[in-house]
Amino acid sequence: MRGIKRLIGSAMLGVLALAVLYFTAPYTGVYIPVSRLSVAVSAVLGVPGVTLLVLLSLL
Repeated sequence: MRGIKRLIGSAMLGVLALAVLYFTAPYTGVYIPVSRLSVAVSAVLGVPGVTLLVLLSLL
C-alpha cells in the first residue's frame, strides 16, 4: 500500500511540474507541448521525467 501511494504521489508531482512549466513558458521561454507522450513521461518518471523533457527540448 505504501508503494502505491509513492507511485501516485510521484506521478502527481510530475504532472504538476509539467503544468507549471506549461503555464510559465511565456516567462521562461521553455515550452513543452502537452501531449499524450509528455504527460505519460511526466506521470511515469515524475520530476526527473520532466527534467528529461526540458533537456531534450533544449537540444
